Amino acid sequence: MNGERERRRSHQQRVEGRGSRVGGTECRPSPLDTRPSPLGRRLASGPGSNACALALAVLLLWPGFVFGSPARALREYKNGQYEQALKEYQQLLERKGDDSRLHFNAGAAAYRNHQLDEAAKQFDDAANATDLRLQGMAYYNRGNTLYYLGEQDADPSKRGETWKKSVQDFQNSLKLNPQDKDARFNLEFVKKKLEELKQQQQQSQQKKSDQQQDQDQQQQQQQQGQQNQKQEDQKQQQQQQQDAQKQQAQSQQGQESQPQKQDDQKQQQQAAQSEEQKQQQAEQSSAQPKESEQNGEEQQAAATPAGQMTPQQALQLLDSQKGEEMVLPANPKTRPSDLRRPRKDW
Repeated sequence: MNGERERRRSHQQRVEGRGSRVGGTECRPSPLDTRPSPLGRRLASGPGSNACALALAVLLLWPGFVFGSPARALREYKNGQYEQALKEYQQLLERKGDDSRLHFNAGAAAYRNHQLDEAAKQFDDAANATDLRLQGMAYYNRGNTLYYLGEQDADPSKRGETWKKSVQDFQNSLKLNPQDKDARFNLEFVKKKLEELKQQQQQSQQKKSDQQQDQDQQQQQQQQGQQNQKQEDQKQQQQQQQDAQKQQAQSQQGQESQPQKQDDQKQQQQAAQSEEQKQQQAEQSSAQPKESEQNGEEQQAAATPAGQMTPQQALQLLDSQKGEEMVLPANPKTRPSDLRRPRKDW
């Protein structure tokens, strides 16, 4: 059981980092220096961690100091009164603005008070120190500060730019102190975070690209659907127009054919009437000769003397005796009588 617990604790220390590493929980002391420089422990965990205190140098008082006390600022810092300690260091910087030690300590107080922008600014000024050891520590602390500043940025692009600056600070710190294992650990840690961020950005970009492609495809399908619907509507309108034109043509044709039908009916009626008139005239014509003939016979009979037949009567008599006629022989046996002599019919 104890071995497992020790193994987990060791693993946690490797992940979170030792000493002043980014995300660590412990601070390692730095040896004191007799020179008036801000010696002490480097920043370890996040800005709000109270696991360790940064040991700041106690600046000697010099004549003419009206306000601000390095000793009081250090005491307030150790008591966790970081905001008040920052104010003390800022007052001191108003009189001694080129003191890199004051910038370094002001940066440490601002860092602990969650004022990361102010901390980065103070560490930036401290990095201009002529003391290479102080300069390396300023790079290191500014690297930590920039990492947490980038972590708070919601914009992945800006976060990546800030983390790149953090990587540069850790690299500069290692140039001044190549044996600093914490700086090397933090350098690899931030590089790994940058790589993960890059992968996330690529995935996000791919996702956006896929979404854009899907949107374009949906928009294209929608436009195609609208175009198809438009064509269908146009076809329906054309069909309706054709039907309307056909109905109108049929209506006009019906209106035009109605007078023609009426004319045809009139002509038929007139033809029928004409035919009827012709028949009546024919009947009247056939009836008139008979009457005239009858009248003529009557007139002729009246003009014929009594005891004689009229020519008409003689013709009728001949017609009635046609069936009774006999054919005479070609060579008669008897001598024909003298036709000149009248035959007696009595």
